[in-house]
Amino acid sequence: MGAEGKVQSLTPFSRPVGSVRSGKKKKRMREKRDKKERDRYSSVEGQSPSYSQQRTQFTQYMINPFLYNPAVSGTEDYADIRAGYRKQWVGFEGSPRSIFISGHTNIGKYHVVNNRSKNKKKGFHGVGLVLTNDLIGPTSFTTAKFAYSYHIQLAKKVFASLGAMAGIQQFSLDGSLLNPASGSDAAISGTASRSLADVNVGGWLYSDNFYMGATLVQVVPQKLYGKTATNIGKSAYHYMVTAGYRIPLDYDFTFIPSVAIKAVSPAPISYDINAKIRYQDLGWVGISYRRTDAVAFMAGVIINDMFDLSYSYDVTASNIRKYSGGSHEVIIGYRLRTKPQVKCPTHFW
Repeated sequence: MGAEGKVQSLTPFSRPVGSVRSGKKKKRMREKRDKKERDRYSSVEGQSPSYSQQRTQFTQYMINPFLYNPAVSGTEDYADIRAGYRKQWVGFEGSPRSIFISGHTNIGKYHVVNNRSKNKKKGFHGVGLVLTNDLIGPTSFTTAKFAYSYHIQLAKKVFASLGAMAGIQQFSLDGSLLNPASGSDAAISGTASRSLADVNVGGWLYSDNFYMGATLVQVVPQKLYGKTATNIGKSAYHYMVTAGYRIPLDYDFTFIPSVAIKAVSPAPISYDINAKIRYQDLGWVGISYRRTDAVAFMAGVIINDMFDLSYSYDVTASNIRKYSGGSHEVIIGYRLRTKPQVKCPTHFW
């Protein structure tokens, strides 16, 4: 009997009891470590919003810079209407989901650009509207803002503008989606919400071949939740600087590099570096790198100089890639022209 047991322990289909226990222990430790890492990312989304993503993040920011900078309103020769959807970190519980609808147009630009008289006006106006909604874990962010900008012509094809965007932002916290360390907590089991004023300011310098701008978001930081919520946070200043340049490769193809630098305390400075190849005014492909976060692949088409559709896929570069399937983003646009115009290149690509 003892010999049989000894032989059995040496067969390739069995392992000593101690080895089995050791393997199970390692598996439990590995699962515990993975859960701890997942919870760490989830806690970032469930923390005070002053330490999490408060503003909509879109990989294709260059497609609709008006979403971030009110000074962009009125830059085009048409009414630029857009809608976008982004699902970040697909498959990760509580991951961000963002949608937006925006539109902006100019007032008086035609008379500034085409009037050749000595007494022609030097400036024109821009107006616009932005609606956004973000879901991040137990929090919801909804904004509705109106934008105004004033543009002056510095040279034949060079313009500068200053703009402001003001409106309402509503923050909501669903306590039932939280997992407090102490088990049930009546103080955060309900829903907390608050509506606050939201003000952004920005500047823009642009022509047919380049653009650069700077934005300050949430000019007046405010508390997001009242005293009844245990997880009190504040909205934080957001800074963003962007620039891009159009480099013709030949008659049909254009190379368009661009960069965006973003900062919000206490997070480290983030930046996006992008490169696109555009074929006439028909379509484009591109690639983007976001510091320590993701590499994105992008593509877009323009239909009849009226509609455009673009898509991007982010390959997550951080450790969260173990638990998510990347990020998807789609933007559609419509160029509303009030009267027939000579076809000209758009300022933002």
